[in-house]
Amino acid sequence: ARKCPLCGRAMRRNGFTKARSQRWRCDACRLSTVAERGDPARRAEFRAFIAWVTGKESMGEAAARLGITRQTFSARIAWCWSVEPVLPPASRSHRYVMADGTYVPYGWCLLALTGDDGRPVAWQWCSTETKDAYRQLFGRSKRPGLLVCDGGQGCLAAAGARWKGVRAQRCLVHVLRNTRVDLTNRPKSEAGRALLKLARRLTKISTVDGAANWLAELNAWHGEHGDYLKERTTAKQDPAHARGRKWWWTHERLRRAYFRLVRLNRAGMLFAFCDPAIAGDGESLPSTTNQLEGGTNAVVKRTLDHHRGLSEEHMKRCCEWTVYMLTEHPDPMSFVTPDYWKSTGKEPAEDDGPTPVTVTGVQLPAAGVDAYEGGFGIRKGWGGRSR
Repeated sequence: ARKCPLCGRAMRRNGFTKARSQRWRCDACRLSTVAERGDPARRAEFRAFIAWVTGKESMGEAAARLGITRQTFSARIAWCWSVEPVLPPASRSHRYVMADGTYVPYGWCLLALTGDDGRPVAWQWCSTETKDAYRQLFGRSKRPGLLVCDGGQGCLAAAGARWKGVRAQRCLVHVLRNTRVDLTNRPKSEAGRALLKLARRLTKISTVDGAANWLAELNAWHGEHGDYLKERTTAKQDPAHARGRKWWWTHERLRRAYFRLVRLNRAGMLFAFCDPAIAGDGESLPSTTNQLEGGTNAVVKRTLDHHRGLSEEHMKRCCEWTVYMLTEHPDPMSFVTPDYWKSTGKEPAEDDGPTPVTVTGVQLPAAGVDAYEGGFGIRKGWGGRSR
């Protein structure tokens, strides 16, 4: 719908003129206007821009498909970069939301928040995943039933401040990934192999009984290898690794992997997705952020890969349009107004004659040197011509 140039409100169609041009009327300020002749051409340019910037065609391929050159296509869509998409406010609360960030060129991180339908709810630009950045992200959504995230401190702190008391589910794929970093894929100790085998079953749990059985096996593992975890190494036994310490845990990585699982379970973030108080009798809730990373984040990465070489400003706008087009009812044409293409025209520069050249000290010849005799005088013509 068109926006009123006076009050900014939506205008409605109000018949046609004798020349069969569409007439528009604003009910708020009673303004009546006719669509400009440039509207169809500009809207066609914007549709071509959206198809190119969110697709996988190069600019040359998009231009060839329209029968024009790449330079002509670039010039025609130049005004389209200034059109900024905005996600509509959340109309309902979601059973669960997913939050995660993806890092893009120029040192930027794009935070994305998706709902239970997998579609974007909000996005936020930041340099790092801080608490303030996540607070801005969560401020555009209503309180969900569950937050699924990678467990970053900034994300959890912002969720606690914005949605006090909301339950958080730590992505189990990230938990397994961290466990593999500590234990490696081929642990040397028997305790490490047993714990890694147990951690690999995390992502297969989907019921309360399955979670209870897994926790029972974790307790049994500790009962069998608890003494192994308590082994210490003194500085006298290994002076090369003392580093000013009198003693340290012999199996630090194994302890870190085990107590991470214990800490997440005590915080209620390991199996929150199957808690009857949250899940209820409906469909099971997700335990990973795969829906977000394989959806919105993956699409953004693929789009940037197709459009390598964009400037910083254009790269950010490309990401924004990509995320916006993943919403349930995208309407990019609703953001286009005549102000965008009218503001791109450049005023002709005033010609007041030749600009005087200021001679600096560096340009002046050194004392005692004849500038013209030494070849430093003003020359005319092309110096590369042949006689």
